[in-house]
Amino acid sequence: MNGNIIEVKNFTKIYEVGNVKAVDDINFNIKEGEIFALLGPNGAGKTTTISVLATLLSSTQGEVIVNNFNVNEDPDKVRKSIGIVFQEPSLDSEMKGWENLELHAVLYGMPKKERQLKIKEVLKLVDLEDKANTLVKNYSGGMKRRLEIARGLIHEPKVLFLDEPTLGLDPQTRRKIWDKIKELNEGNSKMTILITTHYMEEADILADRICIMDHGKIIAMDTSENLKKQISGDVIDIQFESLEDRFKVPILINKIKGISGVKNVRFGTADSTQEMIPDIQLPKGMPNIDPEMIKARMRDILSDPNKLLMAWKKMPMAANMFLNAPLAMKKQIANMFDEKLIEEVPDNIKEELIKIKKGELIEEENNNEPSISISCENGGKQLPLIIHEINESDLIIKTVNMHQPTLEDVFLHYVGTAIREESSNLSKDVKKMIQMRQLRK
Repeated sequence: MNGNIIEVKNFTKIYEVGNVKAVDDINFNIKEGEIFALLGPNGAGKTTTISVLATLLSSTQGEVIVNNFNVNEDPDKVRKSIGIVFQEPSLDSEMKGWENLELHAVLYGMPKKERQLKIKEVLKLVDLEDKANTLVKNYSGGMKRRLEIARGLIHEPKVLFLDEPTLGLDPQTRRKIWDKIKELNEGNSKMTILITTHYMEEADILADRICIMDHGKIIAMDTSENLKKQISGDVIDIQFESLEDRFKVPILINKIKGISGVKNVRFGTADSTQEMIPDIQLPKGMPNIDPEMIKARMRDILSDPNKLLMAWKKMPMAANMFLNAPLAMKKQIANMFDEKLIEEVPDNIKEELIKIKKGELIEEENNNEPSISISCENGGKQLPLIIHEINESDLIIKTVNMHQPTLEDVFLHYVGTAIREESSNLSKDVKKMIQMRQLRK
C-alpha cells in the first residue's frame, strides 16, 4: 500500500431514501502513523466518510481499503484493525469505568489475563487509574471522553477514528485530550489517527495533513501551513465601539466589498441577532422543507428545557446556536434550568449558564461591540481606503488587527461565504442543521 494504511478510491455514498448523494467520488490516502483531520460544515460528508471507513455503512461505489482490507468485503477484519470514539456518548453510565472497558474487551474476544493487563495499561494512559471503580455517571465530561478513548484502544487498533473528540469540553480539558492524542501518535506504536472536528485550532495543532470537504467533495487537502500559503494576502479584523444603529454595519460591509483588492468581508460576531428565532432561507436543493415548520420546531424546543438539553447533546450546531446567541436570549434559557437539570448540560454550555445565573455577564450585554473580518490582497494598501469608508459611515473604530491567514480563514475561503454573510449566526446554524437532518434520513 506504499505506506498507506487507508486508501479511498472514487468513493461515492448515496442514501437511497431521498436519493441524497452524501459523498461524491472522492479520493485520498492516509499514511501509516499520520494524524489526518477531516474538516467541513455539517452536511459536507465527513460523518458519512468516517462511517464507511469504520464499516458502519457500506459504500455505494468505489473502493475503500483500511489496513489492506476492503470495508465492503472484509468488514470484520477492518473492525479488528480500528478503534473508534463516537461523537455521541456511548458509555454505560450505570457501570464503572473498569466494567465499561472489560465489556468492550470481552466483545473483542480478549482472554481474561490479557484484558486485565490491557485495561490497566489504557487507564494509566488516560490518567483514570484512580477512577476505575467509579460509576461513569459520576465522571466529568472530560473524564468520559478519556474513558471512551481508552475503550477505543483496548484491542490495540492500527487506526483510531476520533469523531469530534473534544466537543463540549472546556478549554483546559480539551488541551489534556490533545496531549493524549499526541502521546498516542508519538508512542512506540505510532498510531494512525483520523479526526473530525469543528475546532480549527484543534486541527491546526494536531494534524499532519488536513482535508476540507463540502457538498460531498474534497475541495482542499494539504498540510496546514501549505493551505495557509495558498491564500495570499492579509486578513484585517476591525472591532467597533458600541453603537445603537447596528444597520450601519451591513451597509458598511457592502461598501468595503467595492474596494479593489478586497476578497471577502464577514461579520466577526453574532451580536447583530435581534430576534430569538431568525428568518430562515433554505439551502439550495431543499425546496420541500417549510421554513415555518422549522421555526415552529425551534420554538417548541426552546420552550422545554428537557428538549433543549436533548438537542444540545445530540446536535453540535444546537450548542453553537446557544453559544452564539445574544445575551438576552441566553438569559431566557438560563431561567429555564434549575440546579439539578443544569448538571446534565454539556460542560461548555453549563459554564455559560452558571455565569448568567450569577450575573457575571451583565457587563457583556451593555458592551455591544460588533466586529468585521476583511480578506484582501494587500492589507497595508487597502487599510486607508477601508478606514475612510468607516469614517464616512460615522462608525468609531476600537481596535484594528492585521494578520496572515489562519486555518479558520482558509476553511471559510474554501467552504464559501454565502451562509456566513447572513446577519445572524443562528440563521446559518439552522441551515447547517437542516442539511445534516436531510443526510441522516
